[in-house]
Amino acid sequence: AEYFLPNNLSFSEAFSTAGTAIPADAQSLGLIYRPALLAQARIRYLNRKYDLDHEQENSMLSLEPDRRGVMRWDEAAARNIDQAALDDQPDPRGRYASLEAPLSEAKIMKSMERDFVDWNYHNSSVTVRANEELDIYAGPEISQAEFRRLCTEAAQEGLETEMDKIEDKYDRKIDSVVNRLKREQRELEEDQSELSQRKMEEYGTHAETVLSLFGRRKKSLSRSLSKRRMTEKAEADVKESIQAIEEYEKQIKSIQADKEETLEEVRERWEEIASQVSEIEVTPYKKDILVELFGVAWFPHYVVKADGKTMELPGHSSQ
Repeated sequence: AEYFLPNNLSFSEAFSTAGTAIPADAQSLGLIYRPALLAQARIRYLNRKYDLDHEQENSMLSLEPDRRGVMRWDEAAARNIDQAALDDQPDPRGRYASLEAPLSEAKIMKSMERDFVDWNYHNSSVTVRANEELDIYAGPEISQAEFRRLCTEAAQEGLETEMDKIEDKYDRKIDSVVNRLKREQRELEEDQSELSQRKMEEYGTHAETVLSLFGRRKKSLSRSLSKRRMTEKAEADVKESIQAIEEYEKQIKSIQADKEETLEEVRERWEEIASQVSEIEVTPYKKDILVELFGVAWFPHYVVKADGKTMELPGHSSQ
């Protein structure tokens, strides 16, 4: 294949790009096209697991390729070339330098093209950011800030779901103890009421017994003792209820403390999960490497005469 790089630098821009001031007597002697090796491959990375569908281009431009066709592709890296920007035809006034090996040897060029594909296969990759705990992956088109935002949102959602389950679990425990506490509080009220009544009965019976000692009819001491035993039992019931209430209140505080501790542990764990970022290197399949450009690229140069000398300045820039 044969390509014509556009003469997209003006005469003055060519000097500026070369970092040289234009001599006062500078004179343009036209253009000369020199052959170069142009190679460009489009590589597609497709991986469903990582939600990856990404393309990149690797472009090479060598002005003096090795005659034997031995290329160090990484030393010939160039900016990607827009195929639409290539000229269909050269400047009709331009001259051409001679075409030398390896550019003039079809067999060598074919071998170099295969080597170019192999080089891309072995030296191309993209990095996928991953949070495997959250099952979130991001290719090169997603910024680090955006990736972290996705992780934070997913972790927040997971945190809220787990916290809801934990709160429901502990709230059910607390409700169960609270119900028992309320029953015990009602029983305490009943026990206190009964105790009050028993004390009144005991005081009444005791008074009758004392008075009977001075009267004609004697009251039995056994009745007074029976009332005393009933009062003691009522007192024991009140004490038991108070102790049970205190125990239930301790249980509620303990469960609430366990709940807060568990929630804090869950928060810390999800924060840790959100921060677990790793990088996965993804390499292409050979079938996904498409050679878009490969062949002779005619590179325009200005031929300039100045200070009695003739020199050449590149007339093309890919910037």
